[in-house]
Amino acid sequence: MRSLPFWDVTLKDDFWAPKVTRNAEVTVPFEIDKLGVVGDGLEGGVLEAAIYIAKSRPDLHMQDYVERCLQPMLAAPTAGYEHRQFELGAALWFTHGDRRLIDKCLPQAATLEREFREQDPPYPGGERPSMSCAFLYRVTRDPRHLALAKHYLDIRGRADSPGRSRHTQSWLPVLEQREAAGHAVNDATLMLSLLDVGVYTGDRRYFDAAHAIWTDAVANKLYVTGGIGQTGNEGFGRPHVLPNLSAYAETCATAMFQNLNQRWFMATGDSRYIDLLERGMYNNLLSGVSHSGDHFFYVNRLASAGDGRDERWQHASLECCPPNLVRFLASMPGMIYAQDQAGAIHVNLYVSSEASFAVGDGTLRLAVDSQMPWRGRTWIKLGATTPLQATLRLRIPCWARDEPAPGNLYRYMDRAKPVVISVNGAAVSAQPDRLGYVAIEREWRDGDIVAIDLPVAPRRIVADARVHETARCAAISLGPMVYGAEWPEAPGRKALDLVVAPDAPLTPRFDAGFMGGAMLIDTVAHHAADPSGKTAKLTLIPYHLWANRGAGEMNTWLLTADYEVGDVGPAGGLIFHKNPNAARDGWRYLEAMPFDQSQSAKWGCFRNDVTGAKGTAIGTGERNTSEMLASCDEPASAARLCATLSFNGVSDWFLPSRDELTAMYQALKATGIGDFRDAGMVDNCEYWTSSQNDTDMATHIDFADAGRVHGDDKDYPRRVRAIRAF
Repeated sequence: MRSLPFWDVTLKDDFWAPKVTRNAEVTVPFEIDKLGVVGDGLEGGVLEAAIYIAKSRPDLHMQDYVERCLQPMLAAPTAGYEHRQFELGAALWFTHGDRRLIDKCLPQAATLEREFREQDPPYPGGERPSMSCAFLYRVTRDPRHLALAKHYLDIRGRADSPGRSRHTQSWLPVLEQREAAGHAVNDATLMLSLLDVGVYTGDRRYFDAAHAIWTDAVANKLYVTGGIGQTGNEGFGRPHVLPNLSAYAETCATAMFQNLNQRWFMATGDSRYIDLLERGMYNNLLSGVSHSGDHFFYVNRLASAGDGRDERWQHASLECCPPNLVRFLASMPGMIYAQDQAGAIHVNLYVSSEASFAVGDGTLRLAVDSQMPWRGRTWIKLGATTPLQATLRLRIPCWARDEPAPGNLYRYMDRAKPVVISVNGAAVSAQPDRLGYVAIEREWRDGDIVAIDLPVAPRRIVADARVHETARCAAISLGPMVYGAEWPEAPGRKALDLVVAPDAPLTPRFDAGFMGGAMLIDTVAHHAADPSGKTAKLTLIPYHLWANRGAGEMNTWLLTADYEVGDVGPAGGLIFHKNPNAARDGWRYLEAMPFDQSQSAKWGCFRNDVTGAKGTAIGTGERNTSEMLASCDEPASAARLCATLSFNGVSDWFLPSRDELTAMYQALKATGIGDFRDAGMVDNCEYWTSSQNDTDMATHIDFADAGRVHGDDKDYPRRVRAIRAF
């Protein structure tokens, strides 16, 4: 399979064309001003983007900048190489036919090959060497360069490798790895390297290892926005653990994952990889850059408490995501079309554009006029000087076939309307083949028109029941796009506990003035914390456009019903109590932190009577905590640990009273829902409550002993678990 090069595709749409233009005219110049003349390190993606833009937009004079960056590399001693130069050299060659940097790299590659042959050094760490050597091989077709790419894979996991770990995917030999683990960017890069080596060598083992890792990522660890990497170390976590407030879903990881999916398609012709590419690029990837084009995200959370963590920035100490993003957007038009070895033309993304294809001895022109992504109608007008026999393969997206994404991690709550395809007004079969395409083979004449109607309508997505963080929730989508509630449109400017009932209307409405024009979705919602259940108007916005209007709450997974005990709460904790007197008390739920705040903290105020901290009932913990703080200034006391806590941007925590902690035990620990520490420190399995017994003693509860209530000296260390009311 060969993609039609990006410089041979002319964008004509109102969605991607402005973004690609802004990337070339705003984002890349901003990065150049910020970074200056870049070399071959992490920021080399900016240079690669400039190489691409110099080809597609010569009017922007990017070639001058490219030359300024190249000259130091070309003038440097041969020994001063970096693997990234192999990729930059390949980009120059394929885009401009310029071999200067590739020729400079050849002695460097020969030195590497000799070192491996004579010294057999261990895996040096780092994510790119194998992939970079594969880039070099694509240009030279020298088997020694392919052997280098393979060798960098084969030495991973050896016993002599320094820093051998899951985080670097080196804890096992690569052919034995079957799970997506460790740093998400590195793992996506490893999959890409395994795929390339498997395809180019014909050794199926590398291909199969890559596919096993990919399958684990897609079936168990993929965000509905197409992002990968659940944990704060930029890495993959456990299967079906997909937190929203603490999601990482790094822009870099998504960019590499979409490059991988494009390569999977090139190797197999299977549309499911384009399904993933489309979901990631419309959502998680575009979220990485602001609408203005000069502010960025590394982290693309699926919910935000609006505390300022999720405000976009311009400068970072480590510049890796913006360079990867600008490189992707500069080459994005090259992902719309492809052509196989038999000459069949594949339309992979429905984007208004123009392109031409060599078919036999002639040329077939495609002029695509698409309403995507906001609406589902696309027209393809074909042009040919003389009639041409050719096959047009139209991708039928998985979302048009009732599958939000490959892997069965997500499903729709309803059924899609059928796809309709016609040629010159006459209906043809819209049933896709096993690879997800409808093939139309005929003699095409100038002026022939193919019309495709895809079922683009607001729909609800639910996750696998094993994804605890999205229990009783649904994500709203429109075609490949995910939507969210953000503070400017949310009732009371609060979005984290919004409930959109399963039968609530979802009405699309195009707003030409909303950040360049976007389809919004109107519905009604109520706050779970409001016992009256009173609904108000709610407008949902495309996920990729959030965080462009200042700090505030945002939520992608919206409740379909009020919380129940055991659900993940709006702060990312666990709901353990519903207040039957919510209207009177002003709060409806108690939420517990999902982990301890301390394994060993004093209650504090020893031999100091805290008169107001003697409440034991549910609803008294917050006042107890306030009284404790007012009576004694102990920096590491149980009360202060809770009151100064900030978790996922939420900071209204307190130490539970006796009955609140008992309710937590009964709802969470005793039922096996919560992760409570009942082993570790010798004779310290008890948790403090905020209920004081007397001047010297306070109440604690032993979770390891069926939740027995005890009293003990307030200066004795016990475990601490914070709660909050809302």
